[in-house]
Amino acid sequence: VKFSKEMTIASTQVAPTKREKGDQLTPIQEKLVKKMGPNAFPFTFSFPEMAPCSVTLQAGENDEGKPLGVEYFVKCWVGNNEEDKGHKRSTVQLAIKKLQFAPAARAGNRLPSSLISKGFTFSSGKISLEVTLDKEIYYHGEKIGANIMITNNSRKQVRNIKVYV
Repeated sequence: VKFSKEMTIASTQVAPTKREKGDQLTPIQEKLVKKMGPNAFPFTFSFPEMAPCSVTLQAGENDEGKPLGVEYFVKCWVGNNEEDKGHKRSTVQLAIKKLQFAPAARAGNRLPSSLISKGFTFSSGKISLEVTLDKEIYYHGEKIGANIMITNNSRKQVRNIKVYV
């Protein structure tokens, strides 16, 4: 069983060049073309705005094989035309990650929170649970601080609370 799907989100012909006259080389492209010589073909690409960010799901202890997630590759190959997929020996690929930028500070001072209430059929009153995080943005590996407030207006007893991230 294979749990992967390969999709092409953009394709362009690099050589012979189809560059627009208004396209400018970036400083790093200029240096690379100067270093590599006349057989270097600079190009640029951009992700569609709706493309999801790169994500890798952590494998379990007994899991084997490639991890699941969203990966992106820039793949270049030599072919006779644009539709030609090339051969493995004439193909190179580079793995890249699409990251989401989060500004350090936002204008609002409101912390993320959620409130849920549960009523019971044969019992009067409700149990309300409110969770508030200590800040808006967390980075990978950072501890998440949460304030949990339970209001029990029923005759039911709260035995345990489970928190999942």
